Amino acid sequence: MLLGPFEVRDDEGRRVEISGTRLCALLARLALEAGRVVPVEVLITAIWGERPPAGVANALQSLVSRTRRLAGHAAIESQPAGYRLAIDPGDVDALRFERLAGEGGLTALREAEALWRGPALADLTGLPFAANAAVRLEELRLSAAEDRLELELGAGNDVLAELRPLAGAHPLRERLQGLLMRALYTAGRQADALDAYERTRDTLAEELGVDPSAELAELHLAILRHDPQRQDRRRVRRTNLRAQVTGFVGREQELAQLGKALEIGRLVTVVGPGGAGKTRLAAEAAGRAAGLAPDGVWLAELAAVSDPGDVPNAVLTAIGARDGAWFEAAAGGSRDAVSRLADLFGAGRVLLVLDNCEHVVSAAAELADRLLGACPGLRVLATSRESLAIAGESLLPVPPLDWPDGSGGDPLAYSAVRLFAERAAAVRPDFALDDTTTAPVVEICRRLDGMPLAIELAAARMRALGVEQIAAKLDDRFRLLSSGSRTALPRHRTLQAVVDWSWDLLSAGERELATRLAVFAGGATLDALEAVSGLDPLDALTGLVDKSLAELSGGRYRMQETVRSYGMARLAESGEDRAVRDAHARHFLHLAETADPGLRGPDQLRWLATLRAEHDNIVAALRHAADAGDAELGVRLLAAVWWFWYLRGMRIEGVHRTRGVIDLPGEVPAAHRPARLVLRGLLHHELGEHEAARRDVRAALESPGEKGFLLLLAPVVLGDPAQAARVAGRELPRLAGWERALALALTSIGADLEGEVDRAFTLAGQALHDLEGLGERWALSSVLRLLAEHHALRGDLNASIEARSRALRLAGELGMLDDQAEVLGRLAVSYARAGEPERARAYMEAAWDCVERMRQREGVEYVRLAQAEILLRSGERAAALRELEAAADPACPAHVRAWAACLRRSA
Repeated sequence: MLLGPFEVRDDEGRRVEISGTRLCALLARLALEAGRVVPVEVLITAIWGERPPAGVANALQSLVSRTRRLAGHAAIESQPAGYRLAIDPGDVDALRFERLAGEGGLTALREAEALWRGPALADLTGLPFAANAAVRLEELRLSAAEDRLELELGAGNDVLAELRPLAGAHPLRERLQGLLMRALYTAGRQADALDAYERTRDTLAEELGVDPSAELAELHLAILRHDPQRQDRRRVRRTNLRAQVTGFVGREQELAQLGKALEIGRLVTVVGPGGAGKTRLAAEAAGRAAGLAPDGVWLAELAAVSDPGDVPNAVLTAIGARDGAWFEAAAGGSRDAVSRLADLFGAGRVLLVLDNCEHVVSAAAELADRLLGACPGLRVLATSRESLAIAGESLLPVPPLDWPDGSGGDPLAYSAVRLFAERAAAVRPDFALDDTTTAPVVEICRRLDGMPLAIELAAARMRALGVEQIAAKLDDRFRLLSSGSRTALPRHRTLQAVVDWSWDLLSAGERELATRLAVFAGGATLDALEAVSGLDPLDALTGLVDKSLAELSGGRYRMQETVRSYGMARLAESGEDRAVRDAHARHFLHLAETADPGLRGPDQLRWLATLRAEHDNIVAALRHAADAGDAELGVRLLAAVWWFWYLRGMRIEGVHRTRGVIDLPGEVPAAHRPARLVLRGLLHHELGEHEAARRDVRAALESPGEKGFLLLLAPVVLGDPAQAARVAGRELPRLAGWERALALALTSIGADLEGEVDRAFTLAGQALHDLEGLGERWALSSVLRLLAEHHALRGDLNASIEARSRALRLAGELGMLDDQAEVLGRLAVSYARAGEPERARAYMEAAWDCVERMRQREGVEYVRLAQAEILLRSGERAAALRELEAAADPACPAHVRAWAACLRRSA
């Protein structure tokens, strides 16, 4: 290995100790021409210089013999004209680098640059041949970096942070300065790009007495002119990949292999044992996949999915797909989650990462197979303990991190030791590898089999223990495992050992609290943990954080999934799991029932954020209700969380969760029976069972008990606004506050359907008056949209625009993209009717931007119809008819169909 300090490794990748400058010089000079004969005279000059000693031929032969004894695997063959290193040139990093750099292409260039460990031949540059070779290789390295950076810029990647120091180090290199100018210009920093040119021109004049090249001058002129042909068109990459807070250690070879596998195949599965670092490796590779997936990189974390049927819905949630508003929805069929995903991805070039598939491997395999067959531009990267076992799959096994084998050399050259040292220094800043700590650290890495998670857990113990103590503590534990441990979690035998050991370090109070914290699928606030555990958690919680079994992030205490699973198993062993899970579910039932009315008041945004943060815990509570067969708990939870799902556009999630709970055997209190019937009706509706849905809603209307706003909205959701108006009118006298305002709005819609336009306008105005002081956003936005329609029909465009502008702001505060898209489209039409085509065009573009970010088709008919009307007003009849055709859907609300019919007649 020449790209860095000189190094030799055997066929197993282990370092071979080569001592002595002349031995190293001989091997290095032969390696530069591996596979070819190097003349004796050239070798002599390389080793002894221009004035070799007497008898140098014998000295050379002696060196060759010594080298053969030390590095027999790299056979040195004697030839009549000299000596030949009989290895594949690809085994020499410098030669492999030259080949990859010559191939070009982003993946090859990245792999080429990853081969460098430091300055070329760093410890041999005192020899003339090595100094010359190092200069040549460094120049090739710089040229390869320029080639890669140019490709990165073309792929839309942000390389400015990398370019600035590189261009600063080489001020006379015009290509680098041009790349820096392009990167600055692409980032919208035209003035900085022009300044970079001026600096380069001055430097060239002062140092070399020349002007910039014609190419650099042309680029300067293009930037001055804002030439669009010279501006890189960067695409906004859609991704949910999270920024990492710790460095990525090792795995250079696996990253290169993974990049190449993704380039040539569409399904790659990273396989390996638990804790091997599959997820981090996949995330790193996905983050570098801009060229392969310009239309999006999405990571779906399946670790929390316990039911295989949840896998498609988990992916939908991960990519941020939401359903359209229900306020004006009509009856229609439903589509399964996989079909929705296929629609979302379409023909786009997308990379989907399915993480932690092992416990739902069949479901993950089926999903990947269907999506790959339906979406020609899709690539899937999976992580699992086993393969998905479907056609077209490529496997990438993840080996352990390497550790020293006792042959000497720098221990930090081994990734397992480097990982331990970095993580240990993070918790104990004074820690460093030295003569006393190196041997215990190497022992720890060896005993932990180079598994990243186990090493990180061991390093976390450095807060309280020394490395000698940690190594001694590991001895008994791993001796037990090597003889065949009976482990409670067979999925993670090595990790089981690490967590067992970590668990032994906890006090009794810390262990008890850890089992309680494990119940929180979405992490826990301090107050929630105290309420559920019944303990004073502060001291024990501090101990768990200090010992890295929990972490504090965003005000929430979380466990790694492996540790949480271990804690759940220990809780089950104690026989307390039913009681603790029930306490957890009751706590989140109370939270949801407290938050539910808050979602219809001035603290709406705060409660939305609270339920969003606690959603995984609420889902876990629903799962407990199903597991325990507790119908009352399940129905109350569903009723309390339904409005949150509605506002968040999580209809798929709601249907799925309802399905597992709503039909649990057993009675519920009379007060909750109407809610149970309504929820069952909504489920039937989404499943396309419309008669059963109507039957459930009718039964809910006739049953005693609290009706609530659910019953007011149910007929609208089921596509019967007239029935909703009748229910609202009947319930109106007993209602107050937000529910009264909603009933007035529904009654207004019913009056409008009956042709009582003036009464509808009056009722909507009354609803607005009631809502103005409540501080709630969704109903206020909806009523403003109703009033905007009335104002427009009365010819008062200014009042209509003002109402819709308010509605738009409120929908934006809620993050409801579907509502925003509709209002923006209607505002565009209003401005077109008012004779302001430029403003109409701007609002129309904003509406389409919302549609694009929605990543779904439902609700788009409003935007298409708005576009059609604007096109008709500008005389583009053919384009308008195309939009009308695309918007045709018999399931649309009546007023949408009426608008479409009017537009067709006017076309």
